[in-house]
Amino acid sequence: MKKRMLMGALALVILAGIVTLSGASSQSQMLVSRSYLTGIYWSDLKATVFSEVQKNTTYLYNDAVSRAGEGAGGGSFTAEKGVNGDVVTAPVGCGLIWTAGTGTVRSGILVDATEGKEVASGGALTVGHRYLAGTDVALVVTSASAQWMAEGVWTVTAGDPVQPVDLPFTDVIQGQWYYDDVAYVYQNGLFSGVGSGRFGPYSKMQRGMMTTVLHRLAGKPSVSYSAVFQDVAAGQWYTDGAIWAGQMGIVTGKGNGRFDLFSNVTRQEIATILYRYAEKMGCDMSQTASLSGFTDSASVASWSRQAVSWAVGVGIIRGNNGALQPTGDATRAEVAAMFHRFASWIQQR
Repeated sequence: MKKRMLMGALALVILAGIVTLSGASSQSQMLVSRSYLTGIYWSDLKATVFSEVQKNTTYLYNDAVSRAGEGAGGGSFTAEKGVNGDVVTAPVGCGLIWTAGTGTVRSGILVDATEGKEVASGGALTVGHRYLAGTDVALVVTSASAQWMAEGVWTVTAGDPVQPVDLPFTDVIQGQWYYDDVAYVYQNGLFSGVGSGRFGPYSKMQRGMMTTVLHRLAGKPSVSYSAVFQDVAAGQWYTDGAIWAGQMGIVTGKGNGRFDLFSNVTRQEIATILYRYAEKMGCDMSQTASLSGFTDSASVASWSRQAVSWAVGVGIIRGNNGALQPTGDATRAEVAAMFHRFASWIQQR
């Protein structure tokens, strides 16, 4: 199965080699211009290869389910549910669609057939995604309850409940949609509170907060202060994050030499910042999604459109009631969720 799924990646490597070799020849020796190879031709080839990978993944999924499901459900879906700590196991070839709650992979190879990639051990399941057991697998429910649609033989056994993270915030209560996201960013040292024992989930996320969190995600690389932005003073809580992000080219400021630290960060700005950071990390940024299905797609700024398309494509931004709200201010809870999804995506690269 891995061999078949990696064919698309291999094809892209070969294509990249062709483009690189084309650069080694002089323009006079080339039958096709390099600009054409690296432009329209390259984009079309990537789109074709991605389409083929998608088809191969679907084929593998359906083929494995039909073979493994014989005599064990016939490939049809049945509704199942579990509670915190339940261990959910299945043999190779069985599938499911995760519909509610949270869960993680404990062991084995679980393929996310929706995105065409494997979910690493400890990786989280995504609501609405369809999965295939590439080997015998074991999952664990990590929320108070969870639901899924199962194909084949899935067995649920009681296990030790996963203890919720002890959060020091009086305004974050287990059961709220953002609880697990806040727990993740707090546990991993990305976010702290806003004072007085509060996280401030519905407070607006400011630009200075955003670059500070991203700097922490990067491992707090050392920063040599320079006056990248005239409104970022040395020695403040926001200094290292803003200066580092500016020096790296992840943020460019608001014009006139100002970063505008305390302005609220918009959703399209968040998408752009995360996109640029992922590019700097050398991640494959080819996975995108059409924005046409969102009611306000026309309001996405041209400078952020590629980044927003990527963020939707990899599941970092999911929209709200069919709208992207690209120019809307994001809350701290929403940004915690985005960072949780982004960090999980980065870890699988």
